[in-house]
Amino acid sequence: MKKLFFGMIILAISAFSAFSQVDEGLPKGSVEVFDGFEKGNYWIWAGFDYDQFGTHKISNGANLSMEWSSEGRHSLELTMEAMGKDSSKSASWFYDGTNDLSGTKYLAVDIYNPEDYTYNLYAVLQATNEWKWCQAAQSYQIGKGVHTVVYDFREFTSFLGDVRRISINCDNWMEYNKESHIYIDNIRLIK
Repeated sequence: MKKLFFGMIILAISAFSAFSQVDEGLPKGSVEVFDGFEKGNYWIWAGFDYDQFGTHKISNGANLSMEWSSEGRHSLELTMEAMGKDSSKSASWFYDGTNDLSGTKYLAVDIYNPEDYTYNLYAVLQATNEWKWCQAAQSYQIGKGVHTVVYDFREFTSFLGDVRRISINCDNWMEYNKESHIYIDNIRLIK
């Protein structure tokens, strides 16, 4: 029975680490900084789902910060309200603008989590006049500390010549009893 129990624990740990690998280094390719937050803040926090009448989002701030940065002097501080048991536990921050990201295969982001909470983060690009939903297959469990994550968008390269929105999203299952925040910096396109 003990062998079965330990085998299940090892299997669960292996599955979790395969699902949420962070800090593995950047894939090969040319790297271009998309946003280092040195020229201003063009990001918005979402208060509701995309139809503006849907589920309440717990995101409540997207502000430039000098508290931490991985390059330059600024980062973007993403804040969230407390997540009680009845909260959606879902947050979203986005950048709107028509961008030609042709040739982009990956989006890399530096993240600093100063909290004792773990956040489940994923990235979405919305492209063309139809706002095609291009969600990276992987999400990352971001614990306390500094991390680099790489989102794979190779499946969507045919749409990336006309990107209308870039978003960083957080979906959690835990309850957090206070407002919390994370920082992002040095968003890079890897082609």
